[in-house]
Amino acid sequence: MLGKLLKYEWKGLRFPFLIMLIVLAGTTALTCGVIFTINPKFDETIVGYSVMALMLSILLYYFGIIGCSLGTMLIVVIRFYKTCYTDQGYLTHTLPVSTKQLLNTKIFAAVIANLMMVLAIGFSILIIIQMGLHHAFSFMPEFTYDEFYTMCVEGFSYAFRDFEEELGISFGLYITYLIAYFIIGLIANIVTVFGCVSLGQLFTKHRIVGAIAAYFIVQFILQILGYFTAIPMYSRMLKGTYMEDATVFGVMSPTMNLTLLTVVIVAIIMYFINLHMMTKKLNLE
Repeated sequence: MLGKLLKYEWKGLRFPFLIMLIVLAGTTALTCGVIFTINPKFDETIVGYSVMALMLSILLYYFGIIGCSLGTMLIVVIRFYKTCYTDQGYLTHTLPVSTKQLLNTKIFAAVIANLMMVLAIGFSILIIIQMGLHHAFSFMPEFTYDEFYTMCVEGFSYAFRDFEEELGISFGLYITYLIAYFIIGLIANIVTVFGCVSLGQLFTKHRIVGAIAAYFIVQFILQILGYFTAIPMYSRMLKGTYMEDATVFGVMSPTMNLTLLTVVIVAIIMYFINLHMMTKKLNLE
């Protein structure tokens, strides 16, 4: 049943998610197309217009990334609201699954959708960089792309050797730490946003406004807690109590871990708020 529920959840998300991907692909294709219009063999006026068009396309691509990121979060939140707290909720809450299973399925689907969008954005950035490099090196026969690639590999190999000495952690472990940090933060953020939607149901006539207000209040609280988690690091830095051989990661990681812990604790609270609102305070529109 849970597999069918997840399949049904994705079925409701796939069309708006596909629209987000189309927008991302369109802005990526536009940027790549403008890149290929730049030709140093043309006169300065035409090259100037091409560069200006490239800057505008990159700006459009930037807003496209932001729109796709926020849009993906928005579609999962809207679906959560519609299927749990509107008239569609009559069907959702009659399914032969527990409220916890229903909530977990929605969180899992939302996490997958957001991770897919992050991967799509990363892939699109890689495409633009590769297109730009290949186009640029097509006008430099004395220095090929393969030579540039070899030079970059050698440069990164030297950088990786000094990475652990500079930051106090190996490059592989650092990337693993950042990925884990991002995924945990993403899950916590989704649960928190869902919790704000649930809190908005306490407002009988203005539920959406209530959910938005709850979100800003929660973010304000998180900002305050974030300042408190950073106080130990800043106070030790001002007092000079850090050892001279302290690494960058050793200085920053305690604050990052405390911040993540705070976000996770708030998300756990919001998770139980979701369960409470979906079982004890359910009032469908």
